[in-house]
Amino acid sequence: MPPIPDINWSLWLSTMLPMALSAGPGNLMVASSGARSGVRRSLRFILGLDLTYFLLALLVGLGLYHSLAQQPQLLRGLRIAGSLYIFWLGLRLLLRPLRKPGEPEQALLFRDGVVLQLGNVQGLVMLLVMFSTFSPATSAGSLAVVALSAALIAVNLFGHLLWAGLGSSLQPLLRARPGLLKAQNVLFGLLLMGVAAWIFLRNGLA
Repeated sequence: MPPIPDINWSLWLSTMLPMALSAGPGNLMVASSGARSGVRRSLRFILGLDLTYFLLALLVGLGLYHSLAQQPQLLRGLRIAGSLYIFWLGLRLLLRPLRKPGEPEQALLFRDGVVLQLGNVQGLVMLLVMFSTFSPATSAGSLAVVALSAALIAVNLFGHLLWAGLGSSLQPLLRARPGLLKAQNVLFGLLLMGVAAWIFLRNGLA
């Protein structure tokens, strides 16, 4: 089993932190949830995202990425499905009607985070990159897999809480000016759709 100190943690952090903080599908939905429901009511959604990603990281690190690498058509199909799902999320956010005065805002749930993470195939590609680049050996030992997975989820959780906090900071303004909430939904919806198109085109799917 390869020793954990063999992992170049400074290089790992400089590579994975910008990815975790970038405006991907998960962060955009977390920011939108924070703006609508606040950080506390977004925690279930964030836990759904990150616990699902942790389990996926373990599966990938323990050998799933070798199987996927040998099935390029399967991986291509997953990327198509994932990009279409993210596009649909953006379209739904773009077309979301404003709630009526006094109507409670429905917060995103744990299961919403699970479903979004399973549909975010770009996140799976990020795991493939991480393990193929930073595993101390061709076949990573289980301790190295757990260490890399846990570190990634810690960074992701930090990023999600940061995006939720940024969204939540806009709540007073959005409540005072409902039109801005519609503008935010349109902006985040278009960004999600743009991310989906980028994933689709970047992987040569068009």
